[in-house]
Amino acid sequence: MTDNIEQTNTRAVILEQARQLFLSLGYNKTTMRMIADAAGISTGPLYFYFNSKAEVFFYICSEAFDRLIDDFRQAAENDGHAGVRLRDIYYAYKSFYYREPQLFEIMHLATNPMNGIGLPQPLEETLNRKSEDMVKVMEKVIQEGISRQEIRPVDPCRLALYLYSVAEGVFLSNSRGILQQCDISLDEMIDTAIDLVGLGMIGLRENIC
Repeated sequence: MTDNIEQTNTRAVILEQARQLFLSLGYNKTTMRMIADAAGISTGPLYFYFNSKAEVFFYICSEAFDRLIDDFRQAAENDGHAGVRLRDIYYAYKSFYYREPQLFEIMHLATNPMNGIGLPQPLEETLNRKSEDMVKVMEKVIQEGISRQEIRPVDPCRLALYLYSVAEGVFLSNSRGILQQCDISLDEMIDTAIDLVGLGMIGLRENIC
C-alpha cells in the first residue's frame, strides 16, 4: 500500500513539474532530463512511469480533459430546462477556466496544430475523442430539450458544435488579451453569449431564467 501511494505521489509530482516546464519553455524545448531534474528524480525512475516526453504531455492533457468532461456531465445531469442545463455547462467551463488556468492553456497547446507538437497518432486521436465527448454532452442535452419542446427543432450535433465553438472562442480571446483590449470582462462576454444563444434556441429569454 505504501509503495502504491509513493508511486502515485511521484507520478503526480512528475506531471506537475512537467506542466510547468511545458508552459514556460514550450513542448519542444522541454526534455525528459529537465522533467526528471524538476521532479527531483533521475531519468531511470522517470522512464518507469512514462515512455516518452509525448506520453508525459499526453497524460497531463488527458487528465485535464477528464476533469472538464466530468464538470460538463455534472452540469448536464439535472432534470431542469435544457436551456438552463446548457447555461450551466457554460458556467462549468468558466469555473474550470478560472480554477485551472494552466490546464486550460496546456490543453490548447495540444489541440492547436500551429504549436507543432505532433503527438503520436494514437495519443492525438484520444485527445480528439475527449474533445468530441464534451460536444456530445451538450448534444445530448439539446436532443432532450428538443424532445420536450424546450428548444427549437434544430440539428443537435450542429448546435452543440456551435455552442462549443462559441465557448472556446470566448475563453481563448480572454487568454490572448483581446477582451481586455476591448474593456470587456470574461463574465460579461459569457453572459452575452448565453443570452444570445438562449434567445436563438428558445426564442424567449425568460424561459431559461
